[in-house]
Amino acid sequence: MKLKLYPQVLDTRLGTWWEGISTSYWFVPVCMMLMSFCFYWASITSVTYESVEYFVNNHLPDVSRDGAHQILTTIASAIITATSIAFSMTIVALTMASSQFGPRLLRTFMYDKGTQIVLGLLVSTFLFCLFALYKVSNDAPQPASLSLLSGLAVGLATINTFAIIFFIHHIARFIQADEVIYRCYRDCMHDIEEHLPQHRQQDNIAAIPEQLIEDSVYQIALYFEQAGYVQTINITELLQASVPGMQGLDVHVRPGDYVLPDTPVVTIHSRYNHPVTELDGLLVFIVLGSRRTPVQDPEFTVGQLVELGVRALSPGINDPMTAISCLDKLTACCLTMSKRDFPAACITHKNNEIWLKRRTFSLQGIIEMAFNQIRQAGRSHMAVGLHILTCLKQLHQHLPDAAKPLAIEQAHATYELVMSTSQSQADKNDLEIAFTSFRNT
Repeated sequence: MKLKLYPQVLDTRLGTWWEGISTSYWFVPVCMMLMSFCFYWASITSVTYESVEYFVNNHLPDVSRDGAHQILTTIASAIITATSIAFSMTIVALTMASSQFGPRLLRTFMYDKGTQIVLGLLVSTFLFCLFALYKVSNDAPQPASLSLLSGLAVGLATINTFAIIFFIHHIARFIQADEVIYRCYRDCMHDIEEHLPQHRQQDNIAAIPEQLIEDSVYQIALYFEQAGYVQTINITELLQASVPGMQGLDVHVRPGDYVLPDTPVVTIHSRYNHPVTELDGLLVFIVLGSRRTPVQDPEFTVGQLVELGVRALSPGINDPMTAISCLDKLTACCLTMSKRDFPAACITHKNNEIWLKRRTFSLQGIIEMAFNQIRQAGRSHMAVGLHILTCLKQLHQHLPDAAKPLAIEQAHATYELVMSTSQSQADKNDLEIAFTSFRNT
């Protein structure tokens, strides 16, 4: 019995596909190139209407066939030159970003819609000029068509001129460290709203205590034959899968985990001993890929900020101010997450009463990820250690009582590590003052 779940599979993979498309440099330009053809076709078709022809003849200058050919050729040559310059600037910016901020931060650059739109505008204008040149080369083009196509090409060239000016300013600003940190922070806040909404509504799913879960008679483990990162898991469809006798599922992975071949991914708890070949269709609801994505992984963008901070503290860059800026943003992210409810580890479907146990994200894991690596990388930077304690003090003041020990534990670890590497008595005194609020906790 093979599971046939093709519509649900499409829903599972849609988010991953859209993530790959939105962070590419081809999708928006291709869409705008198709729009340029539609714009050209609409322009040629509209000339056949008397009202449009009257407007063109009375409001646009008359252009001869040779003049239109010259205008379109000049604009096409200029646009393709500007396009090559824009692509060169983009490659230079990506190279600088990869070397300074890390190759994994390239996703933030490629996701930028401003760059995608400018590149798409340039190539679509060039394509429009090619279509117009083909029309002008006709044996007997209409005079109104010559004036309209020339006027539209000049208008598009003017828009492209402003777009190039914007693009130069945009690239110059985009490669600044503060701008990159802000964009990573903005992406992190967006992911928090996406993965940890303030009002989570799941009508058919309810959280249950782990003590209510009992192992079934038969436990069937499912494996992947290939390795990869878990990108998405469709929990809803797993709970609604039609498997005779299934009582529950134990999902051993979460988005962001790296799965090795022949490693148990899901364990099916059932009253019947189903062959593995009958249940491996459930694995389509767990999408593996070659890289991590933020589709269902709230730690992804947190890790980007951490990578910026750790890379800034490397001996080759040695930029503690960038690390301090990352710490400010990470503190804000942790504070926002502390006010949200994380997904329950054990849930059940209200209709079929099938339970599901899973590994979930927690505030403890987020805080440890935000501060551990930067603390370890910045142990020789007293300014970074002092700022970590300052951030933890602010975080401790706003955290719920149940989460306050997380900030205290991080503060003690920071104090011990920085104190062990400090050689100056003045620095030790500053560290003692910064640690005062945690000393009796």
